[in-house]
Amino acid sequence: MRRRRLAGAARRTDRGAAAVEFALLLPLLMLLVFGVIDVGRALNAQITLAEAAREGARLAATDQPDVVARTQAAAVGLANVSVSVTFCQPGAGPAADAEVRVSSPFSFVTPIAALLGGSSAGSSITLTARAVMPCET
Repeated sequence: MRRRRLAGAARRTDRGAAAVEFALLLPLLMLLVFGVIDVGRALNAQITLAEAAREGARLAATDQPDVVARTQAAAVGLANVSVSVTFCQPGAGPAADAEVRVSSPFSFVTPIAALLGGSSAGSSITLTARAVMPCET
């Protein structure tokens, strides 16, 4: 009978331990989950910028009109996109290159930004992309 009594007493003292452990680990788990989401958002924005730069370089290499506006339009879902273009000179041929540089600020939601150079949650970094294509004029 003593064994049963000790086992029962031990169970009563462990009451609530799981809740306390969960409460201690929940912030770390949430930081990890939302950090992964933030990194995924940043990667998606970087890929979008790279594709917009490629689109702009293609337009500049073929001497199309409205390169800056069309490059900004290709950066779907990103705000404050800045574009700088080096156009092909007429008759330059494939020895010359058209170059497009695209940049946009990205704001993190979680404190993961502190690891990447920001100061706190809500801080932003500037993502950039560059594309070069030979001239076709």
